Amino acid sequence: MKIVICPNSFKGALTSLEISSIIAKEIKKFIPSSEIIKFPIADGGDGTLEVLKNLIGGKYIKTFAKDPLGREIETKYLKKESIAYIEMAKISGLALLKENERNPMETTTYGLGELIKDAIKRKCKKIFIGVGGSATNEGGIGALTALGFKFIDKNGNILYPGKGRNLISIEKVEYPEEYENLKKVKFTILADVNNPLYGKNGASFVYGRQKGATEKMIKILDDGLRHYAKIIKKYTGIQVNKIKSSGAAGGIVAGFVSFLSADIVSGIEEILNLGSFESKIKDANLIITGEGKIDKQTFYGKGVGIILNYSIKYKIPTVVLAGKIEEEIYKFTNNPYISLFSIVQGPVSLEESIRKTRKYIKTKIREILKLILSLKKL
Repeated sequence: MKIVICPNSFKGALTSLEISSIIAKEIKKFIPSSEIIKFPIADGGDGTLEVLKNLIGGKYIKTFAKDPLGREIETKYLKKESIAYIEMAKISGLALLKENERNPMETTTYGLGELIKDAIKRKCKKIFIGVGGSATNEGGIGALTALGFKFIDKNGNILYPGKGRNLISIEKVEYPEEYENLKKVKFTILADVNNPLYGKNGASFVYGRQKGATEKMIKILDDGLRHYAKIIKKYTGIQVNKIKSSGAAGGIVAGFVSFLSADIVSGIEEILNLGSFESKIKDANLIITGEGKIDKQTFYGKGVGIILNYSIKYKIPTVVLAGKIEEEIYKFTNNPYISLFSIVQGPVSLEESIRKTRKYIKTKIREILKLILSLKKL
């Protein structure tokens, strides 16, 4: 029996590498003759750096940069030869903030720009940026400011360091003096969602609440991104809201595509291609995947959603484990090859479910494996 284990991380609890190892050990106990392929995944968000290092190697570069609220912290990115891989979540991520600190009107991607500058100083010619898990909603103006761009209001004031509340005030953009050198660097965005920049399916309305925005803030931020799109059109001729994934990570994709000529690829597809995932699953008997929460966002380009597309394509029975499964998700998974399982045992707090994730996964996977063995005897 060939089993492919390809979970995403359970945010705040376990990495995808840890979950893969837990499941593999349980399978070996129950089905020792099975062929197990561990393929931990990430989609550009939390855990992407570790998954990439597991796949391609490279060296971690440790440095200091500013977090979403401008506090200097130690962080890292991955470097292999002249290529840098940066995980936005590690410097501009939501997980870096306490619950009461979340406010996309005030958060910035400035620190991400600092990491990019560091990578360029180390002679990196290609830079991949995983943009999931962000705490920001400012179109990337913070990171661009760190790279030398100036966003200026009608009174001639530079909007520093670039925050969500600044978007509506931008009237002028000045390019860096070394812009020609910056253009020589090839940027690729590893996007984890397909949302447009603004509108009801855009960055602010879909992801603003989880980043701490009130309903009033969401409207202000969406108006700000609409205005930003007009500024981008004025300076670059690009209509960003027509670009797929332009709303990813609070609109950073829109800024990077427009001002840095960045390419956009699916984060999960890039990782799956690096590891030749499709060739490994064609003859699999079972796929086991999952992540902390399964909801409609899962099907906007998220890792588990893409895995399920492959399981349907090759008609491979697939087990999806999750801490929480939104009821609305069942309309997306009306397929005989997909089975959803919540690992949580009864009503528990989020804190307790995170604390006991390892135990819950072990228990649930054991029950599933026992069921599989029982069915084989029928």
